[in-house]
Amino acid sequence: MKYVKMTEKMNMAIINSGRAYQTWDMNNGLPTYLSVILYELFYHECLSQKELVERSGIPKQSINKGIKMLQEKNYLICEYNGGDRRVKECYLTKAGIEYAKTKGGPLFDLEDEIIDQMGVKRVEKLTELLEEYSHTLWKLVKEGEKS
Repeated sequence: MKYVKMTEKMNMAIINSGRAYQTWDMNNGLPTYLSVILYELFYHECLSQKELVERSGIPKQSINKGIKMLQEKNYLICEYNGGDRRVKECYLTKAGIEYAKTKGGPLFDLEDEIIDQMGVKRVEKLTELLEEYSHTLWKLVKEGEKS
């Protein structure tokens, strides 16, 4: 516990960033699960339902609810992946891409503004360090599960 102040400060920064995204979602009339689906599929052309759950940490039921909502509006298509009937690949339709741009565009602009203010190099370093921290944390958590 020799680094408790440092880890608390870092954890609060991460948590508060997540809260800022949730607040943005609420202010823009999007449930977080829907915002995450649109965001992820806008940046990654095609993801499975399982990948959406794993990437977001959002419960499978919520992701499935969002998928159904977007399918009903013809914004999203989910199809089985070749011969594997267990894996459905999801992607945005043309209308879904436009919807994601309309709903997510202001958020994308906000993220660009943050990077402009902080500087590309600093944000790249921040990202690199957060990825390393996350990877190391997961590795140690999984090792702890084994013992």
